[in-house]
Amino acid sequence: MLQSLLPSRHIRTSFSICRAHTKRLVRSLCVFTVRRGGESGEGGGKARWENKTSSRRHPRLAVFPPGGRHLQKQTKMAEETLRHVKNRKKGQTYVNNIANFYLQVIGAGSRDTCPSLFVFSDTKRYLFNCGEGTQRIMMEHKVKVSRMEDIFLTRLSWNNAGGLGGMTLTLQGIGVPEVRVYGPPNAEDFYQALKDFTYFPKIKVDVKPYQLSPMTDDVMTVWQVPIRAPDRSSPGGGLSHREGSRSPDHDLSPRAISSPSQSPLVRRNSSGVSDIDSESDDSNRSTSPRNSPKAKRRKTSQRDDSLVISYICKLKPRKGRFLSEKALMDGIKPGVWVSELKKGNQATLPDGRIINPEDYIEPDTPGPVFIVLECPDEDFIVPVTTNSQIAKYQDGGEERPAIVVHFTPVGVVNNTQYQEWIRRFGPDTEHLFLNEDTQTTSHKGTASLQACLHTIQPTVFPLLADNAIKPGSLPPLAHKHVRGECMLTYWLFHRDHSLQWDRSSIPLLDNEEAVKGAFALPGFEDSLQEMKETISATIVDDTTVSRSYPEVVFFGTGSSIPSKRRNVTGILVHLSETESLLLDGGEGTFGQMYRHYGDQVDRVLANIKCVFISHIHADHHLGLMRIFQERRRALQTLGEPQHPMYLIAPLPFMSWINHYRLNCENIGIDNKDFILLLCKDLSVFSNEERNQQLNSLKKNLGFSQLQVVPVLHVSRSYGLVVSHKDDWKLVYSGDSMPCDALIMAGKDATLLIHEATFDDELHQEAKRKRHSTISQAVDVGREMNASFNLLTHFSQRYPKIPLMDNGGEKVGIAFDHMKVRLGDLKLLPHLSAPLQALFQEELEEMKEKQKRHKRNRLGGLIE
Repeated sequence: MLQSLLPSRHIRTSFSICRAHTKRLVRSLCVFTVRRGGESGEGGGKARWENKTSSRRHPRLAVFPPGGRHLQKQTKMAEETLRHVKNRKKGQTYVNNIANFYLQVIGAGSRDTCPSLFVFSDTKRYLFNCGEGTQRIMMEHKVKVSRMEDIFLTRLSWNNAGGLGGMTLTLQGIGVPEVRVYGPPNAEDFYQALKDFTYFPKIKVDVKPYQLSPMTDDVMTVWQVPIRAPDRSSPGGGLSHREGSRSPDHDLSPRAISSPSQSPLVRRNSSGVSDIDSESDDSNRSTSPRNSPKAKRRKTSQRDDSLVISYICKLKPRKGRFLSEKALMDGIKPGVWVSELKKGNQATLPDGRIINPEDYIEPDTPGPVFIVLECPDEDFIVPVTTNSQIAKYQDGGEERPAIVVHFTPVGVVNNTQYQEWIRRFGPDTEHLFLNEDTQTTSHKGTASLQACLHTIQPTVFPLLADNAIKPGSLPPLAHKHVRGECMLTYWLFHRDHSLQWDRSSIPLLDNEEAVKGAFALPGFEDSLQEMKETISATIVDDTTVSRSYPEVVFFGTGSSIPSKRRNVTGILVHLSETESLLLDGGEGTFGQMYRHYGDQVDRVLANIKCVFISHIHADHHLGLMRIFQERRRALQTLGEPQHPMYLIAPLPFMSWINHYRLNCENIGIDNKDFILLLCKDLSVFSNEERNQQLNSLKKNLGFSQLQVVPVLHVSRSYGLVVSHKDDWKLVYSGDSMPCDALIMAGKDATLLIHEATFDDELHQEAKRKRHSTISQAVDVGREMNASFNLLTHFSQRYPKIPLMDNGGEKVGIAFDHMKVRLGDLKLLPHLSAPLQALFQEELEEMKEKQKRHKRNRLGGLIE
């Protein structure tokens, strides 16, 4: 098959066999030459890899030098250290005088968001739980995290910790030197699992289990309260204090899921955790610390499903205000005497008077208490409601909390025993509930933009289900009981007041106002009318217009990290009314899916029959954990059997899933949920006819051909080529530089979905990071002879629209929540004029940046 794809004149290679890399060299295909670095015996010489230069153009193939050195180049750190970090190194500390302190809801707990709570003080920030999508909400609402160094987890579940990886990368990128994570001991295992595909070289992650002493700083003291439910793994119940207990779940290793003939070599250590034999795969493993030769996997599972952590937080007293008016009346002028008084010292005036600080400084305000807790299900009701440490703050206790924040589902909150326990806090304590019993929108910017795009082409840009949200439509709660809403704020300290709610930051949808603003833009309405006239005059009906499938829906069109208007990669291809294919799924994919489909999302999830993962980078797969959980839940809700779906993935993905399941959380999935097909076994270099599972997949989904193509990005990166029996062909590049193997495998594609991360001015950065520029992606479609080329995976430098020249009638730009069928593709080039009018301000800014970049690159030789 390889010889049919590549002309023989390109297959020129010289191999010197290095024992440790024999199988990898077979796949390398002449792009790299290996030469013996010395004359020592077998295995003693050091292999040196270099580009083979030739006058002929070599095919662009997915091959990499051993050791994965390309993975070691990380995002450039901020050049300047954060100011508060500099001051700390100089020994400068802030005087404890808290003027402002509040709690703010980030994720309210609705189905499309995970509950999380942000805590603000003048000098420090804190976060309680960091579920999937937390980072994007904070970014949209400009919640700054540069001073956030402490994260508290009430329980290690994906709902609470799914966003930790992306958040840690963001903190590392802005120069935060250390992040401390408090909570269950297995949080350390979570970070170890993340190191399969993320790298934290510039930030120290310090996991502090609940056994340690209370956390205290200049702002507050936090006591960690462990609460245990009866052991769920023992038939007799009882309280479990065991750490390292084994999981009763089914094995998810590739051997357990796939047939032996298709599985890589898997061996088990004494604890039962799967270890993948390094010689069983044909490419190199990541060079992250976890995969270094000196790294060792944890031998015992640290998962403990019976443990939750509650937090009792007490603020330090706020220093009293200096009575400057009284001091001036008594002849005390600003200067050294005032400074001494503020420090709490006596001062002697020039006239001999001795003044005391208590005469000119108001008494300190005692710091209030707030409690954050989670009662995940009914098994925890008795342990939570009978906990002696929390009881100290109820009837007869020394102090009442100002507010209790409940990360507790509705079913538990409505329990009679739980309600009675809440009443024991007294009538003055506020209670904030973060669960699914809420109606709030977290992404106003996305909904407003979609409403504007909807006016351009309603079929391609449907309105989101967020438009159905009506604040105030839910029944009221009891007195002092408050539903969580995105950006709802509760002030504990304020310069002018204390202990009050603030709803001024809550986002409210006003799409009509957004659309009016779009029509007020110069040239937008005229370009829109001109577009409609052009379409009606030039686009004629054909058979593809009425064809309902395939239908491609984009849930994420950005790269690296989510932004306000572009989430990270996630694409759903509807193949028929009951079958669909998911191409990658970055963090927040399910949230996007729910906002797109609303209450119909269960049916959409149940229809997903196959998931393809292009490579192991977090922005392409970190949202799949929740997709798997929600799909299982959807099948139960619909009363349908838990039929397995096909999973086409690189080998490390299953290692990540297995490690998380064994050490972190019972995610409720087992080997009955997947039919695993490793990408390397389906590549153009393998014999697909021998793969019975692949043949079954093609038959069930109507594919006449399915090929996984190694592409030019990081090790184990793949594109996908599928041909359907209804005579259409779809190609997905994943992340890749222009790759000849993909071009040849995807010849005459009906639709090419290709990444276009950078604009043409950043071609050197695209080359360094192994991505494509916009022009390169357009050229790939032209060489492939694709009927249409839809560009995606744009850098977050282009938050709304990338800067590109007219790509012609066969090129379009993907947006989040775009929905296209084959008949819609002809419309997309005609949308260019109104899109440019809608985003004219952003395009002008990007053009200016491009000019500055070119001027700097050329040494100021152009104007």
